[in-house]
Amino acid sequence: MATKSATIAARTAKKRRKKKSSRGLTVGLALTFIVALAAFTGLYAWGSMLEKDKTIFPNVRMAGVEIGGLTQGEARDRVETAVAQAYTAASLDVVLPDRTITFSPEQANVALDTEEALREAVAYGRGGGAFETLLSYIKCKNTPMDIPLETALEFDKTAISDLIQETAVMTRQAPQDSAMVLNEASNTIEITRGQEGRELNAEALNEAVCQAFETGNFTALTWDYEVLPYEDIDLAALHETLESQIHDAEYDPETHTIKEGVSGYSFDLQAAETRLERANPGESFTVPLLEAEPALDAATLNHQMFGTKLESRSSTYVNNANRTENLRLACEAINGTILNPGEVFSFNDVVGERTAEKGYKPATIYADGGASVDDLGGGVCQVASTIYYTTLYMDLEQVQRAPHMYRVTYVPDGMDATVYYDSKLDYQFRNNREHPMKIQANIDGGKVNITFWGVKENDNYVEMSSTVISTFTEEPQEKVDETKPVGYRQVTQTAYTGAKVEAYQKVYDGDGNLLESRTIYSTYNARPQITVVGPTEVVTPDIPDTPDVPDTEPDVPSGIPDDPLAGGEGTLWP
Repeated sequence: MATKSATIAARTAKKRRKKKSSRGLTVGLALTFIVALAAFTGLYAWGSMLEKDKTIFPNVRMAGVEIGGLTQGEARDRVETAVAQAYTAASLDVVLPDRTITFSPEQANVALDTEEALREAVAYGRGGGAFETLLSYIKCKNTPMDIPLETALEFDKTAISDLIQETAVMTRQAPQDSAMVLNEASNTIEITRGQEGRELNAEALNEAVCQAFETGNFTALTWDYEVLPYEDIDLAALHETLESQIHDAEYDPETHTIKEGVSGYSFDLQAAETRLERANPGESFTVPLLEAEPALDAATLNHQMFGTKLESRSSTYVNNANRTENLRLACEAINGTILNPGEVFSFNDVVGERTAEKGYKPATIYADGGASVDDLGGGVCQVASTIYYTTLYMDLEQVQRAPHMYRVTYVPDGMDATVYYDSKLDYQFRNNREHPMKIQANIDGGKVNITFWGVKENDNYVEMSSTVISTFTEEPQEKVDETKPVGYRQVTQTAYTGAKVEAYQKVYDGDGNLLESRTIYSTYNARPQITVVGPTEVVTPDIPDTPDVPDTEPDVPSGIPDDPLAGGEGTLWP
């Protein structure tokens, strides 16, 4: 029971302490509020009193004299005396770098509305309410304040502005830009460094002079001209322009030609810029021009692009004057041909029609039916075949190729190509390389020579071989010519053995690894031997009893051209 009573007593005491503490906090807050209210009321009352007061705030100056704490009437004499002394006895000098401008009170026609000025002085800091007035008063106590006479002071601003404008016109100097002249006779550039200009900032100076009059501060103003910069020569741009006119030789893929480089002039840019920087304004000096050759000339570029022999093959031709001339003309038309990557070479397009006007001669070709006849351009198939033979070793893409009607002897079996301008027979291949290549074609030493020049792209190489799979012949033929005597016998067409041929193309990389293998199939016709014979016995015609009648039988040709050597030089067949 005693413990329970003690606990109750403790709780009761704790409640009493809480009530007492709460009562004390309330009293403290009430006292703080009363003090703050009293302070607020006091400050407001002070500000209201200052707002209604007719004396000028402390530390306030006008026309350079202290008028703080004075009434409007008390300050009148002091201000009028100061204004009279300042505006009648003093002049304002503006000191420029090369002259001095003087503004006298007579020029400015100064007049002061003293009462208006003092009303502004009394009103300074007031009118914004009690607290704002109090803050302005405190500010003035700590910091001197000058009251401008701007609204109360009257002076001839036009006269001041006119004098400043007149001075601005007289003193202005336009900038002289740097200049240069190209002297072709001496191969020099004559450069004159520019000069800065100057001008008077009339607007800013006018504002400063008016402010001096308004405040009565006639301390001399030191004033500088504003600099007008000149435009300098961009030597770097000139250097770039001159060097841009120097062109290296370049390959034109449109015309398939190498354009010669263009020489020009340049100069030492760093030396010229240093000389210009050190030159005095208006000083002239010369910069020597240096002849500059292109870094890459046509001969060098041609060697870079076409200086490596990619492949070269030859074929031997028979000694026949007409046929040899045809070979020469075809090689001449092809020689120097350049193929861009992806372009297709067409024998008929490059060589063109084989005409007498171009100098082509009649030589043996194979006509329809296999007969040997003479035609313009006979023999040019050997040039086409030699090109085809060469491209096989270069692993170029074959677009169009047809074998001859009969086997030829100037290239291996299955590695020939026949062409004829007036038919669809053409030889074509594509440049499937990454760089252009040039074809060199000529006849020399009894051979047709084909060489490809370009850039070596890899170490790949090609091996070619061929096999005759089968051969076949045609039975000899005899043709009776009744116009020939009995027992006449003449071989007019030699026999050719037909064959089916497979040519094998194997492509290896530089390490000898087989990359690709192709088989090219060719079939060559057989041709029979043809012998012309006379009749087997003499036939005596019966003589009629009627009168003689004129013979109406047509004339029979006496013969056909001799058969060429084995291996036709041209083919006219679909």
